[in-house]
Amino acid sequence: IRRLQKLDTSPKNKEDSSSDSDDEDDQETPADESNASPSTGREPVFPTISSASVEGEALAEFVSRTKKRHSSFWREQAKGRPRKLIFIRHGESEANVDRDITSYVPDQLLHLTAKGREQAQDAGRRLRELVGDETVKFIASPYVRTRETANGILWGGGWGQGAGMPIVRQDVRIREQEYGNFDAPDIKEQHKEKKAFGPFYYRFPNGESPADCYDRASSFIESLYRSWEDNTFENNVIVGHGMMILVTVMRLFRLSVDVFENLESLKNCEFIVLERPANEPKFKIAYTWAGGEEKHYDGLRRKKKRDEPDVAVWDGNPCSALISSKRRDSQGYPDNQ
Repeated sequence: IRRLQKLDTSPKNKEDSSSDSDDEDDQETPADESNASPSTGREPVFPTISSASVEGEALAEFVSRTKKRHSSFWREQAKGRPRKLIFIRHGESEANVDRDITSYVPDQLLHLTAKGREQAQDAGRRLRELVGDETVKFIASPYVRTRETANGILWGGGWGQGAGMPIVRQDVRIREQEYGNFDAPDIKEQHKEKKAFGPFYYRFPNGESPADCYDRASSFIESLYRSWEDNTFENNVIVGHGMMILVTVMRLFRLSVDVFENLESLKNCEFIVLERPANEPKFKIAYTWAGGEEKHYDGLRRKKKRDEPDVAVWDGNPCSALISSKRRDSQGYPDNQ
């Protein structure tokens, strides 16, 4: 009861990426996760507390935290999860300076530029500053530019070469969003259409939408959960692509589509650093860090978005006024003309 009285009953902002992991339900438990006691196989007994003794939201939070504390899954995750989970976008690639190249070179074969190599080396030095002599597990997208970035990070961070270099495991699920094989001649028009349609759900012809990538991110995160059951590495580094990293973080923290669409793109070799206390499995976004800049401690950067009313959704009341859809302008905002 004393603990409950100390709980903050003010509503949480469920769309704040810098604090989402404060809520026990934000990082999803796999579907087959059970709260059964490992010793008896039966559901554990939780404290019985009158709902009159505390506000409903605080009571729900207390029950959720208590269940997680008794859960064998979360106990094992607290033991095996790395202390830091670090996402790093690749360095500057050929397409970052010449988009036309993707009309005749497959996206997965693009190389880093000379500047991109320097960024990867710098990322390695910054990563070494973060982890010191702690153990690190690397995962990278199989695209050439992410593999080259990972190699530059290893060299820049002084992890050696040849037999002494850490193994970088590749995972095809964290590859870049697919824009339809070679870029189409009207790719710029497609990007304009994407703004009007809505970036998250817009699927490029013969390609993917971020919503499609979200499914890949879900599968990837479930694999991470399983790998952490017997993990011995203190840090996990994932070298990937800007949009796919943001989608993965969106999935991990259960951010809304509105929040995702208002996030700034990651810069080349920018870090998103997630940390957790030693006795808690839950990650928090500690900071982001781009090369040549100070660490940013206010969560993921947001765009300066012009004011727009929320999309109206019928509340189910049969007496409510009928809602009609409106034409959208080229930027995706309601056209009031």
